[in-house]
Amino acid sequence: MPDKIINSQLNQKSKAKSETRQFEIFNEKHIQVTTSNLVEEKSFSINLGLLEPWPVRHRKISIAWLAAVLYFFISTIIYIFYLTTHIDSGLLSKLMPLIVIFILATIASLIMFYYRSPNVTEFRSRYAGCVLLTFLYNKPTPEIFENFIDEMRARILTASQNIRMDKRRMLVIELKELDRLKNEGILDKQRIKQAHQRVQNLNFTP
Repeated sequence: MPDKIINSQLNQKSKAKSETRQFEIFNEKHIQVTTSNLVEEKSFSINLGLLEPWPVRHRKISIAWLAAVLYFFISTIIYIFYLTTHIDSGLLSKLMPLIVIFILATIASLIMFYYRSPNVTEFRSRYAGCVLLTFLYNKPTPEIFENFIDEMRARILTASQNIRMDKRRMLVIELKELDRLKNEGILDKQRIKQAHQRVQNLNFTP
């Protein structure tokens, strides 16, 4: 096993999850990812040649907070509609505090939804399309982030060009790596299942 030589490093922090992420490109063609929070620390490494060189940027939606926004918003609308169709001073005095609470809860949930649904940039596996690396967009600064992502793309392309094997063998290796990451607790069973389904739709099978 050759000594580990770090070529580049990116550190990110998610305040919403109280989580830190460290990405280290080492030995020219590998990347190690370490995530730590208040509960646990996880670390894994992969060969850059397994990745698709073109990352995808999108907003990672927080389903829980989206559901909270919809619940409080719809409840507020229902209460307001009820008041407008049943005008009664006594009923108004009883329901108005509740409506105010629901409006405030809707605003708070909307803020948390935005806070817990960050913009992310993802690198996926080459054939199965499984998300392997997730970066917080423009963290810690836009310049540092863009430089690291550009270096990632360049090294992925270089690593891919240096691979001397056919697609069938590459696919076998990729699926073994995905299974390894599942056994290490990095990927869940659902993502692995989806990856295998995508592989079955390809024109060749391992």
